[in-house]
Amino acid sequence: LSPGEIVPANPIDMRSPLDGVIDEILVRPNDPVEAGQLLWTFDRSLISSRLKVSEQALATAQSTYRQASQKALVDSEVRAQLSQLQGQIRERQAEVDFLRDQVQRAVVKAPVAGIAFFDDASTLVGKPVQIGERVLRIATPGDSEIEGWLSLSDAIDLVPGSPVKLFLNARPLEPVQGTLRYVSQEASLRPDGQYAYRIRANLTQSNDHTIGLKGTLKLEGEKVSALYWVLRRPLASIRMTLGW
Repeated sequence: LSPGEIVPANPIDMRSPLDGVIDEILVRPNDPVEAGQLLWTFDRSLISSRLKVSEQALATAQSTYRQASQKALVDSEVRAQLSQLQGQIRERQAEVDFLRDQVQRAVVKAPVAGIAFFDDASTLVGKPVQIGERVLRIATPGDSEIEGWLSLSDAIDLVPGSPVKLFLNARPLEPVQGTLRYVSQEASLRPDGQYAYRIRANLTQSNDHTIGLKGTLKLEGEKVSALYWVLRRPLASIRMTLGW
């Protein structure tokens, strides 16, 4: 037995496209979203001010180049500086293009339709995030599976494809049927501070279960004798204590 829950099978992680501060969350938890719908925006005041400064610097560089082009007709020294001034224009133009792209990235839209999953919008507003940091997830309705956590003491041999049952806390008399997909090779640290092996199982029933429902996952390994099943944990505890 292990803790289990219904989780999205193939969620899309919506990560921050830039370093900035989230200004507004435009969806609520568990809201359905359409492709192209606005999800959140960043504070664009700093980026906009930098863009204005860069655009002004570009205009100044272009004006300097035009003046030098006119003088280059009669001054060979000025003519030799034209290539350097062109390089400055290209540099300023690249900076302006980069900042304009950042302004566009400051408005994040949903790439596909689905359901937005995150905890609380109030905790995200005003939060500084780094590029690549996950803000929320989008999952397709019906695209769900079972996730469980097998403790280190219960790490028995499990074969992919073996049947599993998830007894939901909300509906304990209606177990959710599934088949084991994989068991992680390395233990991961759970939020409760305990190490456990992650388990994923495909649902064999209709995928109309609400994502996030939790319960107890029943796993079945190979058949063993009743004596071994009863004495497995006591023997393991004795060996850990005595080194026998």
